[in-house]
Amino acid sequence: MSICQFLVVDLYELKIIRLGLLLIKLSLSPVILLQTYLFLEKFELNYFVQYAPLYIAALYTLMCVFSQSYITDITKKVHEIQIWKIEDAPEEIQEKMKKVWFIITLSIFLSIVSSFVIFISYVLPTPQDNDFIFYLKMVNEYLPQFETPIVWCLMKPAVFGLAYLSVSIPAFTIYYYHGHISLQMYMLKHYLRNINPHASGANYHQEVKENLLFCIKRESFRCGFKILGRAQVFVFPFQVGGIASMAGILLLCFTFEGSLSSQYFRLAAHVLSMIIILVGCVVSGQGIEDLSPEIFETLCELDWCNWDQRNKRIYLIFLTSTNKMFKIKYSDNISLNYELGIQQIKAVFSAMSIIYSLQRQNVN
Repeated sequence: MSICQFLVVDLYELKIIRLGLLLIKLSLSPVILLQTYLFLEKFELNYFVQYAPLYIAALYTLMCVFSQSYITDITKKVHEIQIWKIEDAPEEIQEKMKKVWFIITLSIFLSIVSSFVIFISYVLPTPQDNDFIFYLKMVNEYLPQFETPIVWCLMKPAVFGLAYLSVSIPAFTIYYYHGHISLQMYMLKHYLRNINPHASGANYHQEVKENLLFCIKRESFRCGFKILGRAQVFVFPFQVGGIASMAGILLLCFTFEGSLSSQYFRLAAHVLSMIIILVGCVVSGQGIEDLSPEIFETLCELDWCNWDQRNKRIYLIFLTSTNKMFKIKYSDNISLNYELGIQQIKAVFSAMSIIYSLQRQNVN
């Protein structure tokens, strides 16, 4: 939990990190704008396919960097919700949460490693850098006086390598909420199972009422986590960017007429990073979705027959409110689950097919 909180919230409070993100914005934005202008000025499909993978990946990275401050602000608002802490959980739930946090920690570790591998792939020079990294080609053509080994070694990691260390910002946020929401659901189930007092007495119905109202109050964490819905503005660009990046890389591998031997490490690092982020986010979203029906099922199993009419009415209202499945849902049609992952994979191959068809028509 502490690792996730540091990576999602605390890390971006550090001045050096803020400065690094600002430098990425200032260095990457002009390069992307200039490349976009040159693409639009004289569009050639073969030329676009050659430079598109890193161009689209850079666009995706820039979206991650610009979304960071907004995502962090949303996370801070979620922290204002009254929720259970891991220290409040009984031993049984703590054991379950260990498995959840193991998956989350593994996802974070793999995401960081893949981003670092991308960073290394840009630090290491290759003979074909000018053929795939557009801004290096521009420097070579328009500013040859700056084409020195020192500048070359500094520009590549600064403009691209360091930027790719930030591609996991949205993913870390999803992992973080997966852990928090899972804990809230496990704790709510625990309190629901113990909603009936162990002994019948004069205060039996009053105790049931207090327990019911307490659980209803804590169940309202769903409403609090709906603050995540404010991030839906980034969902469509992230989806399109991820699909286009993967499709562009795969299409380049299948259609490039020259040798890609010097780029295999770099392209493989990009694909690996995207796969890790997609799988980690989808597994987290599906994990929350799978837990959601258990709250309703636990309520249905309660022994409510001996409750008074007032408590039965409260129970009925509670039962109705939990009947709707809780998802990390950013719109009516977009939820983070296995279905979205499958749709992403289908969209990648669809995009590849369209671009490949256009390329063949252009050749003919």
